[in-house]
Amino acid sequence: MYRQCSRIAVCLMLAVGLAASVGVTQETPKRGGTLLWWDYADPARLDIHTESGLAVSQAVAGIFSGIVQWGPEEPLKVSADLAERWEVSEDQSTYTFHLRQGVKWHDGEPFTSADAAYSLERIINPEVRSPRCGSLLRPLIDAVEAPDAHTLVVKLKFPNSMFLPSLASAWCKILPKHILEREGDLTKPESQIGTGPFKLKKYTRGSVIEWERNKDYFVEGLPYLDGVKQFIIKSRPTQVAAIKSKRTDFWLGFPLQQTHIEEIRNARSDLSYEEVPSGTIHQLHMNTTKPPFDNPDIRRALHLGIDRQDIINKAMDGMGVPCVILDPALFGDYALPLEEVNQMPGCRQSKDEDIKAAKALVAKHYPDGLEIEIAVRSLPIYLDQASLVVPQLAKIGIKAKLKTWESAAGFAAWARGDFTVIASQATIMTFMHPSAPFTLMFTTESPRNYGRLPMPELDELYQKGIRELDEDKQKVIFKEYQRKVLSGVTPTVTYGWTRVPLFVANKMKGWSPGPTRYDNTSFTTVWLDE
Repeated sequence: MYRQCSRIAVCLMLAVGLAASVGVTQETPKRGGTLLWWDYADPARLDIHTESGLAVSQAVAGIFSGIVQWGPEEPLKVSADLAERWEVSEDQSTYTFHLRQGVKWHDGEPFTSADAAYSLERIINPEVRSPRCGSLLRPLIDAVEAPDAHTLVVKLKFPNSMFLPSLASAWCKILPKHILEREGDLTKPESQIGTGPFKLKKYTRGSVIEWERNKDYFVEGLPYLDGVKQFIIKSRPTQVAAIKSKRTDFWLGFPLQQTHIEEIRNARSDLSYEEVPSGTIHQLHMNTTKPPFDNPDIRRALHLGIDRQDIINKAMDGMGVPCVILDPALFGDYALPLEEVNQMPGCRQSKDEDIKAAKALVAKHYPDGLEIEIAVRSLPIYLDQASLVVPQLAKIGIKAKLKTWESAAGFAAWARGDFTVIASQATIMTFMHPSAPFTLMFTTESPRNYGRLPMPELDELYQKGIRELDEDKQKVIFKEYQRKVLSGVTPTVTYGWTRVPLFVANKMKGWSPGPTRYDNTSFTTVWLDE
């Protein structure tokens, strides 16, 4: 990796703190047992290249492999997966990956470089919707070649520090060419044929997703587990009850009220606990393709009027950093200083001056008041945040009616623009690099530019920043980028970055959290001390 990436890894290790060593042990691993955890919803579809919800990634994480990966033994380091080694050209624009030999797909077919090339070409194809991996690799990759069965050559459009950490993303899995050519996609459960440590044993919608050990996995002796069960648990009380009753072995990545945290800690003495950065940003999105948010004044009113600190304090029990575009805990001095952020209109406290200005903007165009519909996916954290947004909008002359969507249906609605305002949507970083939020949310072509607003000025800064290899110069560019986002030029209101509880059963060994919520959830090296 470039020097820059290693420094971000240092920030991550410092931010995660003790959690980086949860479950790591020098003991002799034991074989067998089933790891229990839960998924917050059914996946919309199972094709990881074309979906963006956490439920999809979590459902298939252990089934597929990538060319490279974060972890598993050193989760903050890019390491081998299907590629056992790689080289970078002197001009840093060509990567040559030497792929493992003798790897088989779960159906017995041999894995070759043709599979890897086919997946990458599919991901970067502009006609294929690939909101996660595609958004990362499409701007970077110029050409993919497979000169022989075990060599993959990737030529970049320009040298950059993003490519390898992007390629290691849990969303950039290699899928079987023969299945894709036969089926057209990988949406069916029976099409989930991978090379990963586990096979898909069963998926019962609304109930459970089960993996079983892949006895032909290409790393000898792994995995240790017989399998993994993920229970589909949609309501927060039932999720909390599940970990209290030992129906799940750990809690990863979802916010909890302090009362729930104390309940869990009191119910189970066999859990370790740590508060860790989630690598997740929460936002409100405005649809700029129709009234009233085609009007920049009304977008400005929400930018000024929404109280981010109130949302972090009440919906997240203060476990977060309001308003920031880059979390200082994760990105160090790439992030704007909190002192600067906290003085900006929309972010500053108190809110009196901003609310007055926002109310005047609404009254200018809607003297009799404005009524709108705000929408959220029906998940606890989104409902909690939306319940705070409604009275905040009332303060600036906007009467809001709340509409809820089932999780997968909501994602589909956001993608087709079927909303006026998304009151709350979390975006987990697909890869851990200072450009990650810009890539995912704040350019015209970003997959989470749900508001569909062209942002040419931000696009230009983004392209300049990702091409800059000098760290100090890149920091200057990215700080200017953050200032422009926080000035209100995007169709979003950023509530902030969150910290979340991490509970892990003491019996769960050989695992550490990855750099993002998506990473290191294949459980390749996990074993149970029981």
